[in-house]
Amino acid sequence: VLKADGAAGLYRGILPIVMSTGLQKSALFSANAGARRACAEWGVTGLPALLVGGLAAGTARAVVETPFELAKVRYQTGGGVQLAELYTGAGATWARGTLMLTSFFVMCDYSEKAAPELMSRPLLGGFLKGGVCATLAWAVAWPLEVAKNNVQGAEAQFKGRSTLAIVRQLAASDGLRGLYRGFLPGALRSFVANGAGMAVFQFTPSLRKD
Repeated sequence: VLKADGAAGLYRGILPIVMSTGLQKSALFSANAGARRACAEWGVTGLPALLVGGLAAGTARAVVETPFELAKVRYQTGGGVQLAELYTGAGATWARGTLMLTSFFVMCDYSEKAAPELMSRPLLGGFLKGGVCATLAWAVAWPLEVAKNNVQGAEAQFKGRSTLAIVRQLAASDGLRGLYRGFLPGALRSFVANGAGMAVFQFTPSLRKD
């Protein structure tokens, strides 16, 4: 990429991510919190409440994120975006996001119970919780991320195919390696970005003056 396009090539597709990150993070955390409050009012607690919260968060994220993810993938793979295509890959985005976020919230809950003092530290606890839990959650959902990128990409061979069909094809042709293509840079990005984001998110309330 550096040889062909220079440093600018490494940042191809960054604009849609910059534009959407704040919106989709706000949407998913708000949906998760609202769903879990509703569960508490209905007497639903523990793992079922976490699952409902993850489902709500994944749905909210998919609604906001899909058009921006499509633009990002198309810009990175040399394709264009038309208005009628904005929600191409919405099903794959929803499945990936719901599985990833449900896993993330479950792991966060258990990490807070296992090491409450460490996880309550504003910066360190937030960074570890966000970085480790988010990266493990991405490991669970990464095959769906690969499928989503193929659905949204410019290649015609995957257009119109279901997420499950693409996952099966990748597994049949390339095995586990195909399902986890690109995971290492994705994991590095996840650990740093989500760790820093959660650290700031957890640190901010400590600055409030009551």
